[in-house]
Formats: sequence, C-alpha cells, structure tokens
Amino acid sequence: MYIDFHNHIDFYSKDKVNEVINIINKEKIITIACAMDEKSYIENIGYSNKSDYIIPIFGIHPSKVKNNKFNFDKIENYIKYAPLIGEIGLDFYWVEEKETYLNQIEVFEYFLQTAKKYNKYINVHTKGAEELVLDYIKKYDVSEQTIIHWYSGEEKTLEKLIDIKCLFTGSVDLGYSDKTNEIIKKIPINQLLAETDGPTALQWVNNIYGMPDEIKKVYKKISDIKNVEVEEFKEHCSKILKEITNFNKK
Repeated sequence: MYIDFHNHIDFYSKDKVNEVINIINKEKIITIACAMDEKSYIENIGYSNKSDYIIPIFGIHPSKVKNNKFNFDKIENYIKYAPLIGEIGLDFYWVEEKETYLNQIEVFEYFLQTAKKYNKYINVHTKGAEELVLDYIKKYDVSEQTIIHWYSGEEKTLEKLIDIKCLFTGSVDLGYSDKTNEIIKKIPINQLLAETDGPTALQWVNNIYGMPDEIKKVYKKISDIKNVEVEEFKEHCSKILKEITNFNKK
C-alpha cells in the first residue's frame, strides 16, 4: 500500500476529481488531504466520504493568512477532530506581501500551541523561513511531531531539523532537482516519507498534471537514492502513518 503524506485533493479540477478518487480507491493509496483553509478542509471531508483512503486534515496555509482575524474557537474544534494538522507554517518566499509576515507567525504559533495541547502531528511549510520555523518548533517542543513538507532550504538548517527528530517528505521533483536529490541523501531513511503535493506540483516541475498514482514514482526514486527496496520503504511509511494517526490517542 502506498501512502501520500501531503496531497491537495481540492486542487484537482472538477472534471478530474472522480478520476482521482477512482485511482486512489483502485490503487489503495492512503492520501493525506491537506487543507489550505476552512473551505478546502470542508471540501476534502466531502471527498473523503467517497473513499476510505482519503484522510482530510485541517490547517491554514501561510498564503491564506492575509490577516489574523480567525475564529480560533472554531479552528480549535476542527483541530480536535482532525487526525493531524496541516498544512501550516511560514512562507517568506512565495508570499511577497511582507506585511503578512507577523500575522503568519501569530497564526503559526497558535497552531503549534494547539498541536502541543492535543498531541497532534503537524505538516509544516517552511519556504524562505526555514530557520525561523526551526526556532518555533523548538520553542513549543513539537519537533518530534513535525513533518517538514518538501524541504528546500539550506543544508545547515536541514541538519538541525534532522537532529531534533523531524520527519520529512520527498516529493515529485526527485530526479529533476539535484538539490532535492542531495537533501534526500542527507535525511536518514527512518525520518523520510513521500508526497505528491497534488496535481499542480508536478505541473510546476515538468508541466505534467500530477495524478495520485504519481506517488509510486516518488517511492521508487526515494528507494533508489537511499538504496533500499521499495517494499521496505512502504513498510516504514505504513509504520509511521500508524504512529502519526494514533499519536493523539497516546
């Protein structure tokens, strides 16, 4: 069984969704459907009603934090019942409106505090703010319940994140990006997972619309780089999934 630890089901065009869900069901791809905001979370819950393999999770992506006027009581209720939290984090690279950065930090800190409160794993975006993300996950003591999504920052920060036991996802640019290949080489296999990041990530890499079974190629590329069998990596990912989804029950 393959596990996609970071997907955006709601990114698929409406004329593709049924095909997407059929692939997920046929191939039995357990798919963590990350939210960008409340709207996408609710949409992903709807898709999960059509598949036993889609796991909707709740978060607010940093690009959605134009201000910090959120109903945190409502958000906390979503967090209570979602198996994990995501996508959350900071983005000081793609998000060019610097006036949003302080609000991003405030919302990120809220999620970190709440993740600690409810013992939830978090799926974290770090682009352009890798060292600051490191500081905050250390501050709130959530490093061992953190999944770093598609890391692309500096090596020295990567090494620090590895040392504090974060997990990391390898994504669809493996085989296309020498930097990403080198990053995956440095991450211990027991801290590695796989993702597709929905259809648009592969489009960004090579202009191909990414379908859910693209995850098979990611597993193969990670396995090749780490010199392990695909089945061995699949077993590792299954073990981590169980730990992640049961974490809030410990």
